[in-house]
Amino acid sequence: MAPIRTSLRFDGAFWRHVAELGCVYGPEWLKRVSPPAVAAIVYAVARRQRAAVLANQRQVRGARGWLRERRDAYRVFAEFARSVTEAMEQWGPRAPALDLRADADGTFAEALAEDRGLIVVTGHFGSWEVAARGLGPFGHRVNMVTAHELNASAQGFVHAQRTRKGSGLIYSDGSPFAGLTILQALRRGEIVGMHIDPWGPLAGSYAVEFCGRLARFQLGPFAIARIARAPLVVVFALRTGIRQYELRVARRFDPRTPAESVAALEATVRAYESVIRERPAQWLMVQPVWHDDVANRGLGAAARRRAPEVAPPAAAHT
Repeated sequence: MAPIRTSLRFDGAFWRHVAELGCVYGPEWLKRVSPPAVAAIVYAVARRQRAAVLANQRQVRGARGWLRERRDAYRVFAEFARSVTEAMEQWGPRAPALDLRADADGTFAEALAEDRGLIVVTGHFGSWEVAARGLGPFGHRVNMVTAHELNASAQGFVHAQRTRKGSGLIYSDGSPFAGLTILQALRRGEIVGMHIDPWGPLAGSYAVEFCGRLARFQLGPFAIARIARAPLVVVFALRTGIRQYELRVARRFDPRTPAESVAALEATVRAYESVIRERPAQWLMVQPVWHDDVANRGLGAAARRRAPEVAPPAAAHT
């Protein structure tokens, strides 16, 4: 019975299959009206995720009235539902056209022309899955570094979906060799997409001020860029309308020392905070970011300047 109950949870395999059928084969009117309704249902039943979104949004937006805080938290779930809908469309066999605009000014093409691979760093903002589709035209295999699904029943479905069109998946949790797999992909000249989202006091994380409080971000992508001598580009996918996205390139980095890796991470976090404050509802973080400050207690300026020499790849849960 336990596997069945797990599959029937809102994030389980059964509902993922139902969602894909609707997103790929459903009529246009259904794709337009169902995400807000599904978001309302998930918002009502997912108490832990709702509490996390409320706390995260309160830190970004400041304290507001009871009704406004819950309205804004629901908007995060609605954006998440819309993002999932359009991502499932793109991974499916009948992908509609995207209006995908980029302010890259040749950044990606120039970096790939150096034949050292490319690390693309982003966060759970807008739709990183749709953004990954935008890297396909560059003619290099795209690999996404991610963690296994929190709901194990959905793992096989998600893996098959995301690799259906030639993309690769590198799992950063459960294996000490994930970093080696990333290095091998870069040496083949491939693109590796990684997240820096603050998942708490994980090994290899680094404390950075974020929206007014310390949060622990993954230094892994920047350490790997330093070891591989690979260019690293920071990009965020802002959703501007139905199937409309803007790929906003924050900056390119080429760290060569541990201090340069830390400086690149700190600059990236500032850029991440900027887009979150601009479009807070598109910050699709449904896990708590700012935990009990015990993890950060005693971290003064000197402690924040210390960089670990080795950091594992960033893990990202969907």
